[in-house]
Formats: sequence, C-alpha cells, structure tokens
Amino acid sequence: MRIVIVGQGPFGEKVLQTLIQKGEDVVGIFSPPDKRGESMKVMAEKSGISFFRPNLMKDSQVYDAYVKLQPDLVILAFVTDIIPEKLLTVPSLGTICYHPSILPRHRGGSAINWAIIQGETLTGLTILWSDKGIDTGPILLQKRGGNWT
Repeated sequence: MRIVIVGQGPFGEKVLQTLIQKGEDVVGIFSPPDKRGESMKVMAEKSGISFFRPNLMKDSQVYDAYVKLQPDLVILAFVTDIIPEKLLTVPSLGTICYHPSILPRHRGGSAINWAIIQGETLTGLTILWSDKGIDTGPILLQKRGGNWT
C-alpha cells in the first residue's frame, strides 16, 4: 500500500519511524517549511522518501505531487494546516487523521490545551476518516487514556 504522511514534530516523526520499521511503502512526506519538519526531513532523506515542505497544503504544487505519488492512503499525523477537500479525494483508500482527544469534544489544533483548561482529567486519541470539516468524519478508533490527575 502506497502511503503519504502529512505531519510534523515528534508525533509525525514517530508515525514515520514506525511505518518505516514495519516495512510499509511510504512514498511521500509533507511537513511545514520550518523547524517542526526537520526531524522528518532527515528521516526521509535517510530512507529515500520524497519530502515536500509547502507553505500551505492548498498550494497547487501539493495537489500535483499527491497525484504523482498515487497514494492509497494518506495519514495526517499532527497537522496544523487545513487540508483542502480535493486532496482528500486523491488517495484510493482515503485519508485518516490522528487527533489527540476524544472527538467530538475538543476539535482543532489546541485539543490538549483545551482539555486541561476545562479541567478534564482523562483524555485520549481518536483516529478518523478525514472529510472537509475540521476534525470531523467517521471515527475509526478511539482510545481513552492519558489520565493526568
């Protein structure tokens, strides 16, 4: 299965590292053009994986690269940019997103912060099929954990 990862930071790096260790066919990585994508860039170079650093995921060259890579699955692993709907239609199997909360509560980029601010003592992880909304779409898996009391 041809996989593209859109991600950054330690979380994106861990997803990439795990997929490489499992021998998955990662064909492309998209990270922001700042330091948050550096560790993924280094790992991509070592592994011979195509690496892209667009300013925005809505840039036309991103769509062109997606089409050229022919992904079966796209994995969103800590994404802070809006993924345009037309990108969601490129992978043959779809796009999944890791989200650091139990959805539908705490959508958006500050899910962990809002859980703490609102006094949550337990949170978790949601993996969902991405659609055109922000952290919306059919839920594949939810795991509760992360108790910090």
